[in-house]
Amino acid sequence: MAKYKYILFDMDNTLLDFSRAEYLAFRETAENCGLVYSEELYADYSEINDSLWKRLEVGTITLEALKTERFRLLLGRLGHGDNDEREALAVAMKKEYIRALGQQGCLIENAVEVCAALSKKYRMFIVTNGIADIQISRFAISGLEPYFEKMFISENIGYTKPDKGYFDYVLNAVGDSDRSAYLVIGDSLTSDCDGAIAYGLDICRFNPKNQPDKGRILTYNISKLTDLFEII
Repeated sequence: MAKYKYILFDMDNTLLDFSRAEYLAFRETAENCGLVYSEELYADYSEINDSLWKRLEVGTITLEALKTERFRLLLGRLGHGDNDEREALAVAMKKEYIRALGQQGCLIENAVEVCAALSKKYRMFIVTNGIADIQISRFAISGLEPYFEKMFISENIGYTKPDKGYFDYVLNAVGDSDRSAYLVIGDSLTSDCDGAIAYGLDICRFNPKNQPDKGRILTYNISKLTDLFEII
């Protein structure tokens, strides 16, 4: 008998290659909004964006504010125009980036094969932080949709992983409060691993670069999605 009944898959950089998608979407956004794209520009954006998502995880910024703030800060770092010009361009970049990113369904290697096989044994759900319109569009493009019952997106729920309220919502929606019946699979130490551990759920970290766990006690640690066949 299978140990688990429910698999809660993170989406970005677990099933979908968000790093690639983000790169392509940002490049398109910069070029369409009149900026000269460079790797240095993307590095600056990534640094700012990552710091804001960390703030979102601990509740010191809202998702709605983050959508524009990352571009406002980037333009400020570039010294682009006056305040009014930066604000107008930041809003335009937000809209263009949401559109461009929503068209990126890049997959992690073997994601379709693994999800197709696991869906025959388990009830499967997506648990993701992010902007709902983007996540829904990318998920539909990816081809993974047939293998999952539902997506739980932080923007729609009102809670962000690793918040307890997020997992309360998910388990209530699934309809089974037995935490031993769930396995969370995700790449992020802070949102996926810390959230699952604090909530008492088993966690499988997708860790293709074999990065350190920084003292966390994880149930499983895999470097390829196909490694799941050996543990569940």
